[in-house]
Amino acid sequence: MRYFYVVEEMEKVFRSQELEYPSQYSLDELVSRMKQLNHLKIDLDNLDKKSSVAVVGNSGKLLTEEQGEFIDSHDIVIRCNLAKTEGFEKNVGTKTDFRFIAGKSFWRDLTGQFSSYEDNFLTNLKDQHFIIKAEPLYAAIQGIIKNYNTESNILYIRQDFIDEAQEVIGINDISLGLTAILMALQWSDKVSIFGFTFFQEGWDEQHYFENITPYSRGHEPVKEKDYVEFLEKEDLLKVY
Repeated sequence: MRYFYVVEEMEKVFRSQELEYPSQYSLDELVSRMKQLNHLKIDLDNLDKKSSVAVVGNSGKLLTEEQGEFIDSHDIVIRCNLAKTEGFEKNVGTKTDFRFIAGKSFWRDLTGQFSSYEDNFLTNLKDQHFIIKAEPLYAAIQGIIKNYNTESNILYIRQDFIDEAQEVIGINDISLGLTAILMALQWSDKVSIFGFTFFQEGWDEQHYFENITPYSRGHEPVKEKDYVEFLEKEDLLKVY
C-alpha cells in the first residue's frame, strides 16, 4: 500500500494555482524545498513486521505514568502534532521517528489556543519525519513556507489511505491519532499505544504538556475509542 504522495504528485498540487499565501519564497523555491524535504529514511516496505511501534498520544494521563524508558525502547516511536518531550522525559521518553501532524498544526499560528505553542517548534526539530494530514492538500504549501528551514523530513498522507480506512472501519473524519494508529498497524504486528483517551477527559487534562482553550474539534471520539478497544480485544495492539 502506498502511504504517502510522491514528489511528482506534490509538485502538481503545489503548481495547481498561483501562490495565494504570503511568502518570502517564490513558488519555484517552495517546490524545490518540498522535494528536498520529501524523503523517507526508513524503508517501510521492507520493515520487519515484528518491529515494535509505539504510538504516543497527548493525554494528560501520561503525567500519572512513567513510561518514557519503555516508549523509547520501541523500534519506532510515533508522536502527534506539537507534543513536547523536554521536561517530560520520564513520562513520554525522547525518541521520535515519525510525527503525525494535522494541517492546522503544520501551518497555522495557534497562539492563544494552546498555552505552550511556539511558532518555530517544528522548524527547530531535527531528524524526524513529519507526516502531514491535510485536505485539501494544496493548503499544505503554507507549512513549507512556515517551516522552510526545518531539518526534518516532510511527507504527506495519501487521501486514498484515509478514505479506505474510514470505509473499512465505518468512522467518518478520523482523527490524526487514529490515523497514526491505523498506519502503524500496517507496518507492524507489535503496536503499543500510550496517552490515548479519545478526549474523554476534561479540557484541562487533554494535553500533558499544556492547557487548551476549548474549540470545536469534530471527529467521532466515542466510536474511535470503541474501535481501539476492539483492536485490543483482538490482540492487534496493546493499550497503555
